[in-house]
Amino acid sequence: MTATPAWFRAFKALVYAALLANVGAFMWDSHDWLAPKAIDQIGWVLILGVFEWETRRLGRGEALTRISAPALMMELAGYACALFALSHYIAIRDPVEIANASAWLAISALIWLDLFRPDGARSPLRASLRWMLYAVTLACAVFWGVTGAWLDFWDAAIWIICFFVIEINIFGFDVASLRR
Repeated sequence: MTATPAWFRAFKALVYAALLANVGAFMWDSHDWLAPKAIDQIGWVLILGVFEWETRRLGRGEALTRISAPALMMELAGYACALFALSHYIAIRDPVEIANASAWLAISALIWLDLFRPDGARSPLRASLRWMLYAVTLACAVFWGVTGAWLDFWDAAIWIICFFVIEINIFGFDVASLRR
């Protein structure tokens, strides 16, 4: 496993700090910690936290062999929150939220597949599916930006960046080579 450059660790810290500020903004905006969007945010923070924990300790091309019980419990709680929110979006028939939430759940499934079966992570099929799903999340972000839903736009953008960081962890992208 190659050492992560200090600038990339600082970038990750900045991105995750922006994410926590984003979650705080959603909590403040909703005025209700039990609102579906607030629960959705909490769930995805749990999921992202486990992904960061599990992926940062892997070497390039290394498979995850098991997940610790506390991490699994945290991850399952996160998915319960995300699925609760998705059921709400379905109930209120919000097609953009449904597409966005469904794409993120599918991206998460691909990440788990990549963690346990990294041998096929770079296959054309998985790569195409991954890019298609990220394109859906980006399209949702653009929609929210164009319609003036700035908090939703910012939220979608910061989550895309956060998951980009997780993808770097998985694929072992050589961030050290980005130095000038």
